[in-house]
Amino acid sequence: MAFEAAKLSWKKLSTDGYIVLSEREFGFPAAARQHLRDTFFHSGVLKRYENDLPVDRERARDVLRYEWADDELTLSEHDTITIENRGERPEAREYGRVEVLTDALFERWIRSALGLIPPQWRSPRGTFGVNLFRTFTNVVTKPHQDGERFVFIYVVDKIGSGAETWLYGLDESETAPVFRGTLKPGDLLVFEDARFRHGVTPLLDPEEGHAQRDALVCTVNYDHTYPLDW
Repeated sequence: MAFEAAKLSWKKLSTDGYIVLSEREFGFPAAARQHLRDTFFHSGVLKRYENDLPVDRERARDVLRYEWADDELTLSEHDTITIENRGERPEAREYGRVEVLTDALFERWIRSALGLIPPQWRSPRGTFGVNLFRTFTNVVTKPHQDGERFVFIYVVDKIGSGAETWLYGLDESETAPVFRGTLKPGDLLVFEDARFRHGVTPLLDPEEGHAQRDALVCTVNYDHTYPLDW
């Protein structure tokens, strides 16, 4: 993303708490997105887990360490991907790990995504959670918060309709969304998690075949999520 376009994104995220970027605006081309789909969104990487919600979801996960030195970003694999106290589930959960930094285009996507965080909001170092989700019916169970600093939702591929994303304010008595829109393949939504509850409507099957949505859902984590010792 060009510097002037990045500055506009930083300003909107700082003011509104969220931004939505098309494939062209984000600067990650369709061929690169299709590479992510073909390389990572298949049965050799994604698995279904007992007691997961939604029940028919397939997933994989990674956690990275990042460090900013001025505008220079260093990335490395974190030593664990365990999830605890997430989504109203306090227990520790383990999922299959895929080390995304082995893929140059995936690393490029992560660098571009982290570059969208306004400089004044960047921690010198921290962790970045990467979740690969394939959903078929319900994308989420209800509006919720992830309990992290920022959330990124990037649609890699989609079959069927539905899956409209909604951002709500924190007051549950206010039912009108702050944002509602259906993300297309290549679209990216970034938002400050503390300001919103987010939800997605169910997928709807096409006239022939079955619905499917492949997405990256990533988080810039709080320090306490994965305390760092370096």
